[in-house]
Amino acid sequence: MGHAMINEGWQKYEEIQFFFRKHWTHFLKPLVFGLAIGLLALFFLLVLGSVIMVFRITIFYSLFAFLAILTFAVFIHTFFIQLFNYYFNVIIVTDCRIIIARKTVFLRNDNDAIDLTKIQDIGVVSRGLFRNYLNYGALVIILSTSSPPVYIPYAPNPHYYLEQMNRVKREYILRRQEGRKPSGSPLADKPIDYLQEIRPA
Repeated sequence: MGHAMINEGWQKYEEIQFFFRKHWTHFLKPLVFGLAIGLLALFFLLVLGSVIMVFRITIFYSLFAFLAILTFAVFIHTFFIQLFNYYFNVIIVTDCRIIIARKTVFLRNDNDAIDLTKIQDIGVVSRGLFRNYLNYGALVIILSTSSPPVYIPYAPNPHYYLEQMNRVKREYILRRQEGRKPSGSPLADKPIDYLQEIRPA
């Protein structure tokens, strides 16, 4: 999956440890907006249909049918594009970096990569009853450079993924200190289980 989504710049021995998509509430905003636009379009078609029934002009029947089909097609098309975009936007954590993939069906295919060595700290911002009840928030990645922090909004179960990112980072630093090869390399001493607690040195 990782090679298919981010084939450019993929390191030879890089391995995906885990990935996640944004919380389902991220999909609510375009869904509610699309439903509102759909209801307005339906109201307009009902009013237009009533006017056509009053005047009973034959050509207006064909125009009404065309507008109704066009409106329905645009609404369905927009809805499924938003749905596909939700599944295309993925945060991938490998044994070397964090990749934020932003992709749409037609117009966008962006990837941002953050090397684990450049990460100074990772935090969670989850404020408000709604966010804490539904268990989502923002992951804040603080870089060791002068660059501004990187925010990953709508992260599901953010404290869990915060722990997993910190474990991968600590294991990566430990592997570099010991001079081991990446876990995907044929020269690696042994595979690394990133989901296990790291033994203290």
